[in-house]
Amino acid sequence: MPAVRDILVHVEIQVAQRVRICHRQRKGCGVAKSQQCLVIYDASGGGKNYCPTHALEILTAATTKLAYLKETLQS
Repeated sequence: MPAVRDILVHVEIQVAQRVRICHRQRKGCGVAKSQQCLVIYDASGGGKNYCPTHALEILTAATTKLAYLKETLQS
């Protein structure tokens, strides 16, 4: 049986090795060294970093969308 496709291959949690910019709010928000952050890679292979606060907002929105898609398929 084929493996189930992973649709979240471009998303991961990393520990920042240096200070990073939070791409949700570039000024006044950031990711400190040794802090966990959400990294979302784009088609070119580059990644955008998000602080824990903004990462939770992104993941909550994604959870809502995935729940809607699953519910739609089941009905």
